[in-house]
Amino acid sequence: MNLHERIKIEVANWKGKNYTSKYAVISEILEWQILNGKNGSSALRYLRKPQLEALEVYWYLRLEKNTPHVFDLYKNLISDPYDFLSAFGIPVSHEKITRLLAQGGAEAVIKKIKTDDEFVRQFRLNAVRETLALAYPSYILALAMGAGKTVLVGSIIATEFAMALEYPDGPFVKNALVFAPGKTILGALKELSDVPYEKILPPRLYKQFISTVKITYTRDGQKNIPVIPKSAFNLIVTNTEKIRITKQSITKGLLGGLLPIGEEEEIKEDVANQRLKTIASLSNLAIFSDEAHHTYGQALDRELKQVRKTVDYLAENTNVRVVVNTTGTPYYRRQILKDVVYWYGLSQGIRDGILKEVRGNIMAFPEVETKQLVRQILKDFFGNYLSISRHHN
Repeated sequence: MNLHERIKIEVANWKGKNYTSKYAVISEILEWQILNGKNGSSALRYLRKPQLEALEVYWYLRLEKNTPHVFDLYKNLISDPYDFLSAFGIPVSHEKITRLLAQGGAEAVIKKIKTDDEFVRQFRLNAVRETLALAYPSYILALAMGAGKTVLVGSIIATEFAMALEYPDGPFVKNALVFAPGKTILGALKELSDVPYEKILPPRLYKQFISTVKITYTRDGQKNIPVIPKSAFNLIVTNTEKIRITKQSITKGLLGGLLPIGEEEEIKEDVANQRLKTIASLSNLAIFSDEAHHTYGQALDRELKQVRKTVDYLAENTNVRVVVNTTGTPYYRRQILKDVVYWYGLSQGIRDGILKEVRGNIMAFPEVETKQLVRQILKDFFGNYLSISRHHN
């Protein structure tokens, strides 16, 4: 049984107890997601099934498990050393690993993964090593494309900020950094701004949240991010390139004119990291990254790996409460990423009617011409969907 399957069972038990917690408002928030009708019927208020399930898993880990490191989560849920290692995808039946187990137990195998590159390569444990190396709690919420990952991220941030406003001294997030995939900062900003938060938070919590949250993004040509250092309830949308500028890309215009002799490189370094330092001044930070599979693996290129380096820097310089990664493909080179705490796959989405079934909808052309392709797409769309309307969330 995988980690996310074990967590799902525990979350179901927690839900059956009405989300009991010493922070009672979480029950109010999660129960608000359900509309109760006549004769005991119920329906979802706004969030889709996978979004609500992922939100429940997230808060279960935050409140009931005290936001554990994934490695500790495995140890907590799986006591048998063979099952524990198997859950990480480690081939416990292999002679080499069996011998290690006999000599020093599961800890000996874990130590080997952390320190022995050849061992990692032999058993293809790159993703496991990445998980073990993290110095902060980091979770992957795997939702198939089209299931609504951006709305889920907005829901987590809104509920965290609401909890922080309700419990100012609690362990809740007061600032959020969202890495938009690629260079789609403004698109991600608009999506997060357009989330109907009044359908996610009960009225009294929504009023507090919407009057407090400050949404911003990193702009080209600015040395810094337009947020007040050490402030709270900032939602910053960015990508890695917009936070850590390379020294080579900094012009004299950004440096403000004349430079002291011999100090140009030092000043460029300071400007290059100014945005990052501003974010590091924000306490109780949560970091959200889309397409989590891009940040894993020893052989990844420098640009993709920069996300991990940036998160590591922030974790060292401020109190990062949690890192949340979303993806539709939780794999690295055919290895399932071991940080997955919730998984909603393509087949589930099709079964639930959230995603469209592809069977019978694939067309092949012996020789594709642009006009022919566009004509067929338009014919298919208007022929099948002209009279159909559907509320999208």
